Amino acid sequence: MIKVNRIDKPKELTKEVQQQLTDEFKKDKNKNVWNKKYIRDQLILECNSKCVYCECFIGNGHKEMHIDHFHYKNKYKDEVVTWENLNPSCSTCNKNKSQHDTYETPIINPFEQEPKDYFYLKNYRYYSRNEKVDKIVHDTINVLGLNDTENIVKLRFEQGETLIDKINDIYELAEENKEILNNNISKKNRVMRGCKNILRKGIKEAEYSAFMATIIKNDENYIKLKQLLIRLKIWNEELQSLDEQVEKIKMQIYPDRLY
Repeated sequence: MIKVNRIDKPKELTKEVQQQLTDEFKKDKNKNVWNKKYIRDQLILECNSKCVYCECFIGNGHKEMHIDHFHYKNKYKDEVVTWENLNPSCSTCNKNKSQHDTYETPIINPFEQEPKDYFYLKNYRYYSRNEKVDKIVHDTINVLGLNDTENIVKLRFEQGETLIDKINDIYELAEENKEILNNNISKKNRVMRGCKNILRKGIKEAEYSAFMATIIKNDENYIKLKQLLIRLKIWNEELQSLDEQVEKIKMQIYPDRLY
């Protein structure tokens, strides 16, 4: 889970349309008045085609996209098409959240709160950073199933271990060829391309970016790879920009008391 910025609601969702759709839902709660193409398209755009909770890819070619009502629609009917109440999610997170009342028992909303302030990551799972946030963190994890081994953790693990192997491969390639890297265009390009691909796994558009960014920035071989490329003077602006983006996404790997 990473911080997501809310973009403007679709121009079609005027106050008049919003009221009309809300009235329709109040008359018939089985009517999916929020399931409009212009709403779905704008939601997909603002979340980079990812579930805002677990960060899996959603939409065309990926998991089915659901529109989650952060405040449960059947209880808070006036918010059924309120733009700030519509969160793009995967079917798993939406079904797990179900009828949970976020007013009575708050959970973290990545549009409103910075997840980095609440979580630290360990073994591809989320944990509470400190006692002050224990309750909301535990409620968020349990309501959404964020540490579900079969449905989510295994997928993070597979991508994370593949990423670690890739980092190792590119570092070994760079280290073995460091004496000729500046003059051997083929090997230099392989290293640079590999480094860019590694970093792109940890930017906000990437799947499970909170975990991937944290892996990258704490990986010993990535740190050595970056230092080597800087020393060889082939670390460039594009790599620096990607590295800074990953730095913004990464989370802590220990609770606050250990820092």
